[in-house]
Parts: sequence; C-alpha cells; structure tokens
Amino acid sequence: MTVSESVTPAKAEAAGSEPSPGAGDPLDRETEFLFELLGEVVAEQEGAEMWDSVRSLHADAAAIRAGDEDAAERLIGRLRQSPDPALAPFIRACAMALALANIAEARERVRERRRYDGDAGGQRESIAEAAFSLRDEDPGRVTELASALEVELVLTAHPTEARRRSILDHQRRIAAELEVVHDDRLGASEREGARGQIRETLAIWWQTDAVRRLRLNVEDEVQNVLFFFEAVLFDAVPALSAEVARRLSGDSAAVAAPVRFGSWAGGDMDGNPSVDPDGFLPTLEAHRRLALRLLRDRVSALARSYSQGADHLPVGRPLLASLERDANDLPRAAEAMGARWRAEPLRFKLNFIEWRLANTLEPGDDPGYGSPEELAGDLELVRAGTGSSNVSNGAITALLRQVACFGFHLARLDARQSAGPLRAAAAALIPGLEDADEETRERLLTEALLSSEAGAGEAPEADDLVQRVLQTFDALALAGERFGPEALDTLVVSMVESASDVLCALWLAQRSGASHLRVTPLFETVDDLDGAQATLEALYSNQAYREQLDARSGAQDVMLGYSDSAKDASFLASQWALYQAQEGLARQAETHGVTLRFFHGRGGSPSRGGGLSHAAILAQPPDTVHGRIRITVQGETISARYSDRQLALRSLEQTVAAVMLGTALPPARPEDAFREEMEAMAGRSRVAYNALVNDDEDFMSFLTQITPLNELAGLNIGSRPAYRGGAMDIEDLRAIPWVFAWMQNRLVLPSWYGAGAALAEGDLDLHRRMWRDWSFFRSVCDMLEMVLFKSDLGVAKRYLGLVAPELAERLWPVIVEEHARAVDRVLAITGKDRLLAGAPSLCARLEHRNPWIDPLSHIQVELLHRVRAGDEGAREALLTTVAGIAAGMQNTG
Repeated sequence: MTVSESVTPAKAEAAGSEPSPGAGDPLDRETEFLFELLGEVVAEQEGAEMWDSVRSLHADAAAIRAGDEDAAERLIGRLRQSPDPALAPFIRACAMALALANIAEARERVRERRRYDGDAGGQRESIAEAAFSLRDEDPGRVTELASALEVELVLTAHPTEARRRSILDHQRRIAAELEVVHDDRLGASEREGARGQIRETLAIWWQTDAVRRLRLNVEDEVQNVLFFFEAVLFDAVPALSAEVARRLSGDSAAVAAPVRFGSWAGGDMDGNPSVDPDGFLPTLEAHRRLALRLLRDRVSALARSYSQGADHLPVGRPLLASLERDANDLPRAAEAMGARWRAEPLRFKLNFIEWRLANTLEPGDDPGYGSPEELAGDLELVRAGTGSSNVSNGAITALLRQVACFGFHLARLDARQSAGPLRAAAAALIPGLEDADEETRERLLTEALLSSEAGAGEAPEADDLVQRVLQTFDALALAGERFGPEALDTLVVSMVESASDVLCALWLAQRSGASHLRVTPLFETVDDLDGAQATLEALYSNQAYREQLDARSGAQDVMLGYSDSAKDASFLASQWALYQAQEGLARQAETHGVTLRFFHGRGGSPSRGGGLSHAAILAQPPDTVHGRIRITVQGETISARYSDRQLALRSLEQTVAAVMLGTALPPARPEDAFREEMEAMAGRSRVAYNALVNDDEDFMSFLTQITPLNELAGLNIGSRPAYRGGAMDIEDLRAIPWVFAWMQNRLVLPSWYGAGAALAEGDLDLHRRMWRDWSFFRSVCDMLEMVLFKSDLGVAKRYLGLVAPELAERLWPVIVEEHARAVDRVLAITGKDRLLAGAPSLCARLEHRNPWIDPLSHIQVELLHRVRAGDEGAREALLTTVAGIAAGMQNTG
C-alpha cells in the first residue's frame, strides 16, 4: 500500500480538520484559508484523493510527534512501499503548505507592527520604544547620536537562498493578494478576484520545479541581491529615516541616512573560484545602473505630480539661476520641454534633473551628475521652493533620503580574499619574505610600503594563484578609478593570523594603485580572536600602516567571524571569545586614538551569530558600539527580513534602535565572578565539543551518514564549494554546509553541543545571578533556549537508521545526554518549566511549522536510504525535501 492508498474515512476526517482554525485568530484563519486554496489546486492537478492523502500524512506526522509509535510504523511502512514518482506530489504539497504557513506568520508580524503603530511606548525593539527609553537623556546628545549613526548591513550571497527566485516571486504575490482578500473596505468581486489570483499563482507554483536545474553563477547571485533593493529596500528606507527623524532627531525633515548597505555578491573571492577579477566592473556597473534607474523613476514620478504654478510659489534666486544653467548645459532638453513648462518651475527643474540622471546613466556629450551630492543639491533647491511644509516634508524629502542612503551605487561592494593567497603573492614579489619569521616579514613589508619603488620585484613567471591575486588588485584599482571609492573601498582579509597578513594586502593594493582600499582583518577561529589584540597592536605601531590609518582619520574596521569560531570550538566558547576580543580591541583602539568599528559576520543560525539581532547588539560589551556597526545579512535571512516592506521596516528599526540604545545606555560591566565563571564555562564547552567533533576519528563518517551533507552539493544553491581545500574533512568543511546539514536532520547540533557540560558543572546560583544581571549571558541563554526548542531529537532519531550500527550505538547516547543536560540547566537557570515558556508568540510560530516539516523529514530519511543504495531516480525528490525543510526552518546555515 502506497502513501496515496492509505486514507481511511476516519483518517480523512481527522486530516481534514487539521489545523483547526480559531474563529478569532487571524493567523489560524489565514493559514487554513491558504490550505483550502492549496487543496483545490492539488485536487485539480493530481486528483481529489491526493489532497486527502496529504492531509492524512500530515495527521500521522502530528500523531508521531505526540508519541504514537503505531502511527510511525504505519507511515514508514507506506513510505517504503511508495515508488519515487509517487512521493514527489507529497513532497511538493508539504513544502508548499509549509511555505504558506510561513507567509501567514509573516503577515501576522505585519499586523502586530500595525497594532503598535502610533502607541507612545511603541512596539518592543522599535524606534518608538528606543525614544521612550531615552526620554530622560540629554535631547541634544540623542539628536547628535541619531544624526551620526553608522549602521551598515552587508548582504552576502552565501549561503544563498534555497528557494528559487521564481518561487520567491510567487510567495510575494500571494502575500500581496492576501491584503486584498481580507480588506473589508473592498467589494466582494474585488476580493474574489484576489482569491482567483492566489489560485492562479498556486497552480503556477505547483508546476514550477522546486530545485534549480543549474548551479547559480556569480551573476545570478548579484541579481538576486539587487532584487531586494529594487523590490523592497529602496522604498522602505525613507520610512525608516522618517521615523528616526521624527522620534529621535528632533527635526522631522532631517535627511541623514540611519542605515546604509553593502554587498559581497560578486566580490567574495574567499575560496570561491567562480568570483574572478573580471567580474568586479560588471557587478559595480549593475549596481550603478539600477541605482540611477530607480532614482530617475522617482524623479520622473515627482515631476508628473508637481504641477504648482510659478504664481503660487516663492521661487528664489538660486532656483532660477539653476534653471538658467540647466538650459545652457542641456539645450536639447530645454528645446524638448519648450516654453510650456516655464510657468511651472519645479516641474521644469525636475525634468532637467531627470535628463541629467539619464546622461549619468548613459554618458554622452551632455553633462550628467558627477556625484550624489550634486543631485541632492538640485533636489534641495526644489524642496526649498515648494512653499509648503506639507509638500517639502513629503515625496521630495523621501527622495533625498534615498539619495543619502543609496547614492549612485545602492550598496557598497566589498572584496574579500583569504590571507593565504595574499601571502603567496607578496612572497613571489618580495625577496626573502616566504620563509621569514613574523618579525622579518613585518620589516620587509614595511620597507616595501615605504619605498618609492612600489612596483619593484615583478614576478613574470608566477604561478596561476599569484597571477590571479595580482589581476585582482589591478581590477580593484580600475574599479576605484572608474566608480570611485564610495562604490568599492573595502578589502576584507579572512583567516588573518598575524599583522603581516594585513601588510601583505596593503602592499599589494599600493603597488597596483588601489590605495583607496581600506583593509579589514577578519578574525575567524578562537585562536585568531585571542590573538587579535597582538595583531592590531603591531599594525597600530607600524609606521606604514599608521600613515594609511591617519589618512582615513584613524578609522579602522575589524571583522569578527562567528561561523568558524563556533565550528572550531563550540557555540559557547565562540561567544565568549568574541566578547573578550571586542572588549580588548575597543580599549586598545582608544589608547591609540583609533576610531574602531566592528563588523559582525553573522549568519542565519545562532551557531553562526544569527538569532535575535536586537538583543545581540544590546549584549555587546559596554563602550564597543559607539553608534557604529557593520553586520552581514546572509542567504535566506535576506528574504525572511526583506521580502516585504513592513517586515523590512521592522527588521531595520530593530537594528537601528538597538545601536542607539547600546550607545546611549550601554550595559554595565560584568562582575569579576561572572567573567571567571564564563571563562571556565567556555573551557568546559570547548573540551566537550572537541571530544566529539574534532578528536573522535569516526565523527566525520557519522556526520555524513546521519545528515544529507554529501547530498547537499546537488541542490545548486550557491557558487561556493563546500570545502575550503582539497581534503574533505571536518577541518576544511565550511561552516555553512556544516550548519545546513545539522539543520536538515533537525538536531541543530552546532548551536548547542558543549553547552550542557559547560553549564551543568557550574554554580547554579551564580548562573542565575549572571542571567539576571548580565545582558550578555542572558542573550546566550536565550539563544540556547531557542535552538534547544528547535532541535528535535524525536525526528533526528529517525536519521539514526542511516548510520552504521556501531557508530550509532557509540555516539548517539552521548549526544542525547548532552542535549538533556543543556535543556535541564537552561530551565534551571531561567526558572521556567518548559522551553520558551516566556515567549509564547515565538513558541507558537515555531510549533506552527512542525506539522508540515515533519512529513518532509520522514520522507527525506526514506529517500536518503534509496539514494545511498544506488537509486539515482530518488535524488531529485530528495533535493526537493532539502529545499522544503530549509524553507520551513528558514535556515540554510
């Protein structure tokens, strides 16, 4: 009997009643509404019995979660009897139902934000709440902080979104039509039309392949990132700026951008041969063209609406002079517009602005704009000439805020390369460098930097790696010359171990003429984090480095790696190493007169620095934020935060509010007893983690058996390989597939393993006091609580059948015991009787997904058995379950 043959009348009735919508609960009601429409589409495409079978599968999975082992045996038996093609519709239906549940959740978050809109105290973690918290502070200081914020969010292409762009488009369309369906102001026919649009979109989605046929290339990744700017962020930022201006700046017309953006798509060369020097210029050109097109579109719309006549406006001398200059500079534009616009000077000016933007986009004989500042100057003339605060504070101010945030490049592109290739390239050019000790390396590089013969020591017979590095710096120099430093001014050097790694990058940039680049060291492992102060001390004391630092007004960025430090030493040890590194580096920078900004390399999962961003920022060590921060936004986190304008506003304001509060009201310094205990816990966590992950010679084999790690390569979700080097071992495995694999089997092991041993051996009363009085420790415990709730040993145990019996018998009990220790201790510290008892909304959202993720997990286990037994026909269906679970867990790593 196959899955589709297994529906009894009783089961069909039970399945049809799940989930039961609450009459007054919009989330449940909307979820059930979407499921009904999905059921109609499935019935049309696959037959009415199919949807009944899907709901039966869902009901059995729910029964298994409730402890019904008979249901488990029934489900597994049916899966084993179902041929590969018969499983495909079930996977598709469960994945789509799960995605629809996530759409309903997102809309509930939008409704929650709207409920608090206008409330004096504001929603939790909002700009309004931050303003309320700062009401007793010096207003002048608050205004100064708000106007000087340096918050930069850097969108990365790794891990890339597991969902295809086409499917994301379908999901956004459904979310938009739901607004119409539930708008009681509209007539019945309009709302029925929206239902029809949802049905149509669901049918197209059903017929769309869930897994990419081809691996994404770098150009695809660039376009995927730019999509979110065009679709959401470009028009979300003005509303954020308006809220900051209204609540914090004391000037509702203030233009300052509280947030800016960066991107790694097309610039991240670290271990990725697909990103090559030839791609920098096309990537920057794509950024520039989209930015100018979006600005031109907004100016054009403004020109159409600005119909004010000259007799009703206070047209000043500066505006009239600018119009005369425009007419002289752009005679073809003046001729095309004729005299009919002269009676409407603001429209006349905006049309000239549009012409200049067109000339900037497609340079020719007529002048364009040399910089965003020139454009802003012209727009300010228009704003000053409106004669009405209602008009001047409206669309023209929103446009000025877009210019301030996005300029002519949307997001500043970073280049990133690992220290290894940079060492090799510098050693090929500087005699004696390759085998020298660190002191000698620093001396040789300093002499080279201070020498007037920057190009000496050419290596015409250098190997391919060195030639590629040299071509990279040549391309970076050309990019700076063509697009300016505001488009690409940062080189992130990953895996920095010593000061000479940074000096290598600085010298290579200098010899190529890319002196506009600022070098940002990235400290990734716990050992590198521990040595970060020594590295920066050597740099701050180095004459050549100090000269370039002074040329940038003493500004220095330092990037902190969450992913590799956690993979290297455990989540808990990583968190403490990151905290201590920031403390030490901030004190050191102050001593040297350096303006330090931390760049947090956060991923989607807590083990990679993800989680609750507002709480994480407030948990930073005191006096380390100072209104300045860079943070990566990666993969599926981008679409989770920025797929909807309201959700984007919510995410952006949480970050900005936290930076404001973390600067104005920094946390108290921890007691010495807290620090000593945290040091001891980090050590215990690292020992326990290493014993399993790094020291057990069979662990890599266990990993590849109990997770779909080796099968992930076929998902085509990114351009980067899973391993850094040639060896396919735990050391060279990248942090992203490492986390992704454990997310798939629902164990989420990297986010909690080692915490149980670390916490259980400590003083419980001390831990409770740390949780109560230290924001950092409370944030760590909150993240642990969330991931322990998300980890599911019941589902993960189903994957144990894929593991060699001797391995399973030896390692599984160790994992289960550590999980139990962690849960027991977190509950004891927080005083709760169950995980997430204090966060009912979050708990409800996570539980909302499980009944549809679970069937996918059970099917995935069966398909892994088949693929590993040689059934290649099952591979595509397997990859579809991977994409579905990733979307449901909202995490690829």
